[in-house]
Amino acid sequence: MNINQLKALGGIVDEQRVRKEIVWNRPDPQTGAMLAQTLVVHVRRHSFGVIERLFAEQAASHSRNAHYLAASVSLGEDGEEPLSVEDAFNLEPSLGFVLLNAINEVNGTGNTPAKN
Repeated sequence: MNINQLKALGGIVDEQRVRKEIVWNRPDPQTGAMLAQTLVVHVRRHSFGVIERLFAEQAASHSRNAHYLAASVSLGEDGEEPLSVEDAFNLEPSLGFVLLNAINEVNGTGNTPAKN
């Protein structure tokens, strides 16, 4: 195996955005009943090094997962609208976990990286 073969196999990540449909089961504010809402988001593919850096110690007051969401998820028809760290931090928890699952699916990470 050489580097060109590795690149041809997709072993080097290009950080492209992947359009992803997610289903968020959210509570209806009027009745409390759960409503299934299908949303389209765009998830950025990350390299191994980017994921590691995103989960390094954060000096900011927000969680590492909020930083991971903001670096990974964009909104809008073509994914041109970034999700800010502040908005990611303030997401409804069940939506945050659905988005984390979508990021893990796109990046093949399975679970959120563990803290060293």
